[in-house]
Amino acid sequence: MCIAILKQQGETIQKAKLKTCFHNNDDGAGYMFAKDGLLHFFKGFFTFKDFWKSYVKNVINNGNPISAIHFRITTHGKTNTNNCHPFRINDDIGFIHNGVIRMVETDKKRSDTSMFNDTVLKRLPSDFIRNTGICDLIEESIGTSKLVFLDNKGQYLISNENLGHWDGNVWYSNDSYRYQYYYYSQPVTAYKKQPSKVVKSAPISIGNVDYSHCGGCNTPLLTRYTQNSGYCTTCEKLPYSG
Repeated sequence: MCIAILKQQGETIQKAKLKTCFHNNDDGAGYMFAKDGLLHFFKGFFTFKDFWKSYVKNVINNGNPISAIHFRITTHGKTNTNNCHPFRINDDIGFIHNGVIRMVETDKKRSDTSMFNDTVLKRLPSDFIRNTGICDLIEESIGTSKLVFLDNKGQYLISNENLGHWDGNVWYSNDSYRYQYYYYSQPVTAYKKQPSKVVKSAPISIGNVDYSHCGGCNTPLLTRYTQNSGYCTTCEKLPYSG
């Protein structure tokens, strides 16, 4: 998924929102900001504690300069500091990315963002973010991806800005700052496959009543709640008669 964020000068983002971003996208965080004619990069944070400590020191306690923040989910390449965002294009411009760029070759070690930076962005004129023709071509080449460019003077460009949204003075590439997602590695199933035969998992029973299948439509009951009730969620909502 990933999330790319642009924070305007003087704006504060609540710690809870940034923590939610990290929870949902925890394969490495980073940020950059422009101050006094310089572009400062910090990345490779794999715990929220480390990210927050650095962010408070360098952004919040430094006057809250305009900043680009990124939380990564690995889609291509290794999960390491090198593949964390932001990426430096030249001495004055950096960027962060949300999405998948399919126009570059797949590499086992490097992310698609890193490949796009080296094969395309680093070959552009140093002030390309002020060239509308080049910016249009970038949007055409990245599909539905979103890029946030920031230069040393605090000027920014958001490619496919309309695919994200502004919340006050902060732009987010998606909604993963709003609530936490939870992922389950083992699916809940009604049957367990064995090497030589298929064996039905043991049902939850009360007395002599078998609750492995719905009492209304006879479909398998997949959760502990429905197995206890004896009805699937559809039949449970139907009005009872009798």
